[in-house]
Amino acid sequence: MTKLRNHIAIFTVLTLLALLLASCGANSNSAGSQHSTESASTGSADPSKQTEPATRTFKDAKNRSVVIPQQPQRIIAHYFPAEAVAIGIKPIGTNLVTAKQIMSEDQLKGIEDIGGQGTEPNLEKVLALNPDLILVPDFLGEASIEALSKIAPTVAVSYTIDVFSRLQLLGDITGKAKEAEAWIDSYRSKAQEKREQLKSYVKPGETATALNYFQDKKLYVYGNQRLGATMYDALGFQRTEKAQQLFADNPNALWQSISVEVLPDVVGDTIFTVVNDANPDIKSGVEELLQSPLWKNLPAVKNGSAYIVGNKWSFYDPITLDWLLDEMPKKLMTKSSN
Repeated sequence: MTKLRNHIAIFTVLTLLALLLASCGANSNSAGSQHSTESASTGSADPSKQTEPATRTFKDAKNRSVVIPQQPQRIIAHYFPAEAVAIGIKPIGTNLVTAKQIMSEDQLKGIEDIGGQGTEPNLEKVLALNPDLILVPDFLGEASIEALSKIAPTVAVSYTIDVFSRLQLLGDITGKAKEAEAWIDSYRSKAQEKREQLKSYVKPGETATALNYFQDKKLYVYGNQRLGATMYDALGFQRTEKAQQLFADNPNALWQSISVEVLPDVVGDTIFTVVNDANPDIKSGVEELLQSPLWKNLPAVKNGSAYIVGNKWSFYDPITLDWLLDEMPKKLMTKSSN
């Protein structure tokens, strides 16, 4: 009987021990599973398999630190739709009033209008689009930027830097740095091809000037941006000495105003004058200028190298610059007087 009780006691102990070990094993597996899940989400289990963080901090043109997504999917590009399209992004919204002047219907297809009053976007339209990133020019009002920031991360981008720097910046912000560099490389290759085509039309050292006539009846001489980027950087024209002096104190200025009387001293061998035909005051002022003896006696006018061009020529974005690489050589090769 004693032996039987001993056997029962031993069996009971072994059974309890087995149950205890099984329980510990289950808890161990559960804990291991939980740790693996946490490691996968934090990327700390295996350094070789770390995942990229979902967000990062970016300092924008207004010196604001903005937490932005690493790979944004729903981007509003207020005033920057051309840049977005150039680097392979289809923005969900932009201000179509400006965009329609530089982009085709196909390029704008599927992009919603967020235009509000003046330069400010419509907050209700922005909210309805549910963006995960909003790009705005740095001239936008502080109140608008603050309101947009409550909808989604909002990055202010300099509107005055050159197109290529802007593309690189937006490529960095949106995770499209390679695409931005690819566009710039393609543009430079095309510019080189156009220079080769124009060798018999543009002589070394030949000068050119781009003008804009405003309703204040003043002429504005463009610097290195806008048409200047095409004339000087892409096609190899030079600025006249007087034009260079206009920008001596501010080389990065968009333009400098001049009076009509000093035109003969400023303009070069070739002239491009931008005219906004939609404005009747500008149109009549230009017609008056073109009929004046001063204009008719300019060497560029006499040689058939003075061109009156539309307002589209005045924009400064990648789509326009690529377009100008085709349009400006066409003008130069036809040598038609305006």
